[in-house]
Amino acid sequence: MLLAEAVLLLTTDDATGKRSGRYPDLLVGGALLADLMLAGLVRVSEVGEQVRANRAVTVPDAPWPTDPMLVDALTIAADKQHWTPQTLVSKLGHQRVNQVFERLATAEILSRQEHRVLGLIPTTRWITIDPEPERQLRARLDQVVLFGGESDPEVAALGGLLMAVRLLVPVVDQGRRVDARAVKQRGKELLQQYWPAVALQKAVQSREAANAAAASG
Repeated sequence: MLLAEAVLLLTTDDATGKRSGRYPDLLVGGALLADLMLAGLVRVSEVGEQVRANRAVTVPDAPWPTDPMLVDALTIAADKQHWTPQTLVSKLGHQRVNQVFERLATAEILSRQEHRVLGLIPTTRWITIDPEPERQLRARLDQVVLFGGESDPEVAALGGLLMAVRLLVPVVDQGRRVDARAVKQRGKELLQQYWPAVALQKAVQSREAANAAAASG
């Protein structure tokens, strides 16, 4: 399962299909960037390279992915403009959320259900029909976040991504009354370990600043 799928699975209510958080497109974009990083397909440029420092660049001679969504994401990342990681998060997440939900439906983890709000406004809900993949994800996330596990870089990156959008505590808590302060501290550690999570946090902050400016103007 891609991290892009995992973040939506963990932030969507199993029964109602309601999503948590305000910027699912950025969350998915950050997760896709993390997927590319963990696969060794992208990195951040450094001072002294031909490309400007702190740009997301593809890794030469890295094996091309077979997953169509990763192929598409890598194609965007390989653009000669060499985007900053923050900008790339936005580009990777653009019009991607429903694509990821469709993948989860194809895998028979979620079911697509059409509804009308007040009998008029059409809306789509994604309801869990196979809870096992999410259960396994949550167990792995507990090991990393609550018990300090370090051997699962994929889930550690997942924790950092959720922290970047302020959803780590509610995702981990699930009514168990976990130590929110400890979870936040662990989340901050994970966020700083993975540059895609840092890029996601900056993208969220930029979106929030733009929205605030538009509201006040």
